[in-house]
Amino acid sequence: MATLGSNVTRAIAQTAEYIQERWTRDIQQPFDVKLQAAKLVQDRSGLVSDGGDVIRVPFTATVNARVKAASTAITYDSPEGTPVNIAIDQHYYVGVLIEDIAKVQSNYSLKEAFQERMAEALARQTDTSILALYASAGQTVAAGANLDDADMLAVVAAFDSSNTPDDGLRRGIIGNNSKIDLLGINKYNAYDQTGKIGTAVAGAPNSGLVGSVYGIDIFHSQNVPTSTTGRNLFFHKNAITKAIQQKPKFEMEYSVDQLGWKTALHSIWGVGVERAQSVIQVTRTTAP
Repeated sequence: MATLGSNVTRAIAQTAEYIQERWTRDIQQPFDVKLQAAKLVQDRSGLVSDGGDVIRVPFTATVNARVKAASTAITYDSPEGTPVNIAIDQHYYVGVLIEDIAKVQSNYSLKEAFQERMAEALARQTDTSILALYASAGQTVAAGANLDDADMLAVVAAFDSSNTPDDGLRRGIIGNNSKIDLLGINKYNAYDQTGKIGTAVAGAPNSGLVGSVYGIDIFHSQNVPTSTTGRNLFFHKNAITKAIQQKPKFEMEYSVDQLGWKTALHSIWGVGVERAQSVIQVTRTTAP
């Protein structure tokens, strides 16, 4: 005879089919790394918006005054300098296939959710391309295990030695550990030292601006590269150039073979250093 009732306690795994699952109405996105470089450098995108694969920037060279000798003809200088070339040679894409079965069965807008991920990937790659220009820096400050006040003074000296204007356009992009180093310098932060909110904690919320130290606006990014050592980057705005020839462009087509939508986001750009001596890499022996 069948038993219609039971007082036996079952494990949750044995009754899971009777328990409802609840899914949120929205799709969450990851916390993305803070990107800084693209907004801080010189932008020459307008020069290549209608084509071209290289930007050439003419430069003049420095000339010096000469003593005029009596009854002697003057000497003529040639102040034309070597032009700087910026190649528009970086073409990156992100592709995602949204299969019909996923589109039909899902209650979410997969296209919108995935597009945000694709856009972030391209923005991060542009930022990475600019920060990789540490390899073209004309000067280096070796900070050792920590970035300290002496290193910041060395950066100022490096800027000054290359005649870099102190016009509010000196910038620095530092990594996580270097940010902590600067926040730990008492003279930047303590009220009894500054008489106001410390420069290293006075940045605007959500901007990534850590503060201004010795006239250098310093920004924090989690995308600062580590190549043997951390590679913080300090520069004058007009020392580094970006040129976006094609802004991120979304492409989409239906594929019968794949029974789904093929989507891609791609962009074309170039980056380069125009004034190497006004670009300073500040190394840190571990992560930046």
